[in-house]
Amino acid sequence: MHNNIKKYVEDLDIKEGIQYRSNCPSCGGRNTFTATREDGAVMYNCYKLGCGVRGAVTTGMTADEIRNRLCPRDTLPGSKPDLLVWPEYVVQPSAEHVAHKKFVQRWALEHEGLMYDVKDRRTVFPIRHEGRVIDGVGRALDGAIPKWYRYTGEADVYTRTIGKPNGVVVIVEDVISAVTAAKLIPGLTGMAILGTSLNAQVIQHIDGFYRVVIALDPDAAHKTLQYKREVEAWTGLDTRALRLDDDIKYKLVSDTNRLRSIV
Repeated sequence: MHNNIKKYVEDLDIKEGIQYRSNCPSCGGRNTFTATREDGAVMYNCYKLGCGVRGAVTTGMTADEIRNRLCPRDTLPGSKPDLLVWPEYVVQPSAEHVAHKKFVQRWALEHEGLMYDVKDRRTVFPIRHEGRVIDGVGRALDGAIPKWYRYTGEADVYTRTIGKPNGVVVIVEDVISAVTAAKLIPGLTGMAILGTSLNAQVIQHIDGFYRVVIALDPDAAHKTLQYKREVEAWTGLDTRALRLDDDIKYKLVSDTNRLRSIV
């Protein structure tokens, strides 16, 4: 079986730095097998309990990949620029932006690479896709409407993962909750939907996981159950609804324990 898995991985056409996901060729687990190619080697793993398939296969690097390593894509002629060019009033935060600083400290967002909108007084979360900034979502700091503002509308979701992804995504109430969930459990992906409902575009971002947890705040219990039904119907993934005592960003012990137990 080991040689069969090795042959399976060697036959995959995976680009450098890209993660591949499929059904496990060993245990048959749905979307539980991942393989990522980095530095000329493919690391693979099955997330299904009891499977135990994991390892690495050396594949080497192409000439183009070596050139890209020596000279990153964003410095090469013809490389793709960010889709979002920040307006002149969206700037790097400084000490004089007191409201932004307090917001960052309150929610422990010091390492999120945030920007600051000096015109509308918003803390701005950049959203990247394949290394390019495609959108940003800004949180009003003074009660302005709308509370959350999207700068291009290109992004459907905001996601945050810390460490190696573990195959579980938690759909939460907002961007802050997505960051909080990712920090509570390394490898977990926190996902905030940047709209009013699920749609086909959002489902595309869910399909790569093997388990989905819906963890909206207690006031949205009906939406939690609705999302669970829709995700199950559209993807067939293991989908679970998590009852919370408060929004996950408040990190109540009861809620963090429930999240850990269901993941």
